[in-house]
Amino acid sequence: MGSSADLHVHTSYSDGMYSPTELVRMAREVNLKAIAITDHDTVAGLKEAKLAGKEIGLEVVAGVELSCELNDNEIHMLGYFAPGKEDKLEERLEWYQAKREERAFEIIDRLNRKGVKIDIGEVRHFSTGKSIGRLHVAKALMANGSARSIHEVFHRYLGPDAVAYVPKAKLSIKEAVEFIHEHHGVAVIAHPGMYRINDAVEQTLEYLDGIEVWYPEHSPSFEDHLYALAIKNRLIATGGSDYHGVGRNHIGCVRVPYAVVTRLLEVAVGV
Repeated sequence: MGSSADLHVHTSYSDGMYSPTELVRMAREVNLKAIAITDHDTVAGLKEAKLAGKEIGLEVVAGVELSCELNDNEIHMLGYFAPGKEDKLEERLEWYQAKREERAFEIIDRLNRKGVKIDIGEVRHFSTGKSIGRLHVAKALMANGSARSIHEVFHRYLGPDAVAYVPKAKLSIKEAVEFIHEHHGVAVIAHPGMYRINDAVEQTLEYLDGIEVWYPEHSPSFEDHLYALAIKNRLIATGGSDYHGVGRNHIGCVRVPYAVVTRLLEVAVGV
């Protein structure tokens, strides 16, 4: 693919392993023209990413990934924004960040009650920005010798069925999309094939501007189904690697034509 983009990438400002500058350089090395930084509940890494992108000729799209709730199921919504909205966005995302910190304290309390000693200072050491997540707790547990790998941490302590699991605070789908639209953003449901319900797209169609069709864990037949839904409902079909720096996926392993970036920004400006 000639001019292409990876529209779902995470930095160390949320739960990614690499800094925005490192990600931009990695994206350039695999011949991407653009990436979207879609950190969880924060846009704090965008300024660094855009500066790095400007230096080496890579476009950085402002994005965010929000946690939502649909009939007691966790659903993620991606927002892609017109340029220049980052500061106001970060101010409004402080609620999410405060809830993430409360969650981190609850996780730490549960761990301590189980005899696993850790404190918030150890966790903050691994967080570049304000958005504290389970990966930061995992890194702290590995650093203090409580576990040997990310997989072990999530299996023993932080996964959905583990002793210290605490669910995230979530908005409704409607609230998340309204938030995105208020800030001149485009609302795209993230990785629909990764939820416990099979019809997440069908249940949220009335709110969506786009669907993340192409994703590493989606089967070709499911991608065909999602693409048909996008075309039928005049929604933007997007895709991305969901790169965090861990696991098998790598930046650019899923990429879309640059025309998708153009379309996203056209719609965002007009919202």
